[in-house]
Amino acid sequence: MHDRLDSLRRVSELADPDSLLIDGGDALAGSNTAFRLCEPVLERLGLLGYQAQTMGNREFHYLRFIQRMREQERGFPLLASNLVDLTTPHRLWRTSLERTAGGVKVGLVGCTPVQFPVGHAWERVLRFRFLAPEQVLPPLIEELRARCDVVLHVSHLGLAEDRRIAPLLPRLDAVLGAHSHDVTQTPLEVAGCPIFHTGSHSRFLGQIDYDGSWRFQLHQIDPRGHCVSALDPPR
Repeated sequence: MHDRLDSLRRVSELADPDSLLIDGGDALAGSNTAFRLCEPVLERLGLLGYQAQTMGNREFHYLRFIQRMREQERGFPLLASNLVDLTTPHRLWRTSLERTAGGVKVGLVGCTPVQFPVGHAWERVLRFRFLAPEQVLPPLIEELRARCDVVLHVSHLGLAEDRRIAPLLPRLDAVLGAHSHDVTQTPLEVAGCPIFHTGSHSRFLGQIDYDGSWRFQLHQIDPRGHCVSALDPPR
C-alpha cells in the first residue's frame, strides 16, 4: 500500500507540482465499531501531501474518543458536510473547505454515508445526526460559488447515490466519488455534472485538470507502486 501511495504522489507531481491531493475515504483498517490503536496510513497520507479527506464509513466511529485519536494522527482536514454531533458545536470535521491548486480556487464539500435517518432511535442514543445530502449540500455549494472558481463534491456515498442527487445540485461542477469501489474510465454525465469514480485500494489515481474546461485521466497503479498506464478518456 505504501508503494502505491508513493506512486500516486509521483504521478500527481509529474502532472502538476501545484496539484491538490484528496482522498475519498475508507483509508483506515478499522471501522465505525472496531478500531486499532494506531492507523499509520493517516500519517503516511499527510507526509505525501494530502490536503483533505472525506469521512468514509471507516473514518466515522460511534465513540468520540476514537475520532479524537484519529484527528491527532491526521495531518489534514476531514470533510463530512452532512454529519452533526448533537453533543457539541465543535466538530472534528469540516462541512466545507477552500483550497487553491494551479491558480484555481477550489471549493470542496463531502458527504459521508447516512447510517440512520433523522429522528431514528439510534440518533437519540448516540447523539449523531446524519442529514440527507440533497438537503445540506445546496446552501454550502452556493456559499462556495461566491468565492471559488470551481466547486467539487468529494463524495463517499457510492455511484448510485451520486447519480441520484446530481440533478438536485445544479451549481456543482463535478463529483469525485468513492464507497462503492466503482471505476469510471470516462466520467458519467448526469444532469450536466461529471461523476468520476476511481475504484479502491489505491489501484487507480484519478487526475482532473481544469483550465476553464475539464480533462479527466485515470492512472492505473500496479501492486509494486508503478504507474503502468494512463487511461485517458476522450475529451
